Amino acid sequence: MAKNPKHILITGTSTGIGYNAAEALCARGHHVWAALRKPEILDRLQEKYPRNLHVLKMDVTVENDIIAAYQMISAEVGDAEFILINNAGIAVGGPQEALPLDEWRRVFEVNVFAVINVTKIFLPLIRKSKGRVINISSISAHMASPFLGPYVASKFALRGLTDSLRREVINLGVKVISIEPGPIRTEIWAKSLRTSESHEKKLSPELQKTYGPLLRATQITVEKAAKEAVPVELVSKKIICAVEDRWPNISYLVGKAIHTQALLVKVLPARMADKIINRGLKKSAPEIPW
Repeated sequence: MAKNPKHILITGTSTGIGYNAAEALCARGHHVWAALRKPEILDRLQEKYPRNLHVLKMDVTVENDIIAAYQMISAEVGDAEFILINNAGIAVGGPQEALPLDEWRRVFEVNVFAVINVTKIFLPLIRKSKGRVINISSISAHMASPFLGPYVASKFALRGLTDSLRREVINLGVKVISIEPGPIRTEIWAKSLRTSESHEKKLSPELQKTYGPLLRATQITVEKAAKEAVPVELVSKKIICAVEDRWPNISYLVGKAIHTQALLVKVLPARMADKIINRGLKKSAPEIPW
């Protein structure tokens, strides 16, 4: 159990990392404000932790929802430390040449602009309590995989926002932390694959011929990675460190061999990294005629 229970807002708690983190933090005695669009999803969890879990109906892309959540939480927190965990996110894949601009906007609305707005609205409460901002990012903030352009771009943007904010508020007693998981067993994989398959079916014959083999190889690689993904509980353990440690790390990488992959991409020349990623895709899908 935590020595000093904190008030924590987590966005995107319907499944995956958000749901598991909410449960793990409640189990440690923290007061968790779980934000999601369909509150009934958390009925079972609320029955399990009636004193610790507070469910909020909140769409991170709707400013009125965020303001209402701020007013409700700020009235309850008092002098306790308040922590914001920006977890809500979506993934979209496909050839950049074929992806509609609206899909890019949709990803950035959730993964970037919502993070900016939620953080902006809650910063007065975070500053007052000398709290923390924890952004759930991805290994994709370091390593750009093909056919995940919108998702990768949003995570690169989130990494920059996180670094910039950390340097803005460091002298105010506010800590800003990034959690960067690799492949984790969550529903975002299945959702991403369904979206990618939908876009592939809409490709013109010319684009299917142009991108078909590499796109299928990428999907096979993603499917294999999903099967080998580590449990979501590993992410929650790092989130607990980010919440409770007196001097938490600036960032936490989570997942098998993820440290090595991130390091390689940083130190290798870009052209060499391109070749390695391309060869890896071909090796993972030898059944595809190249």
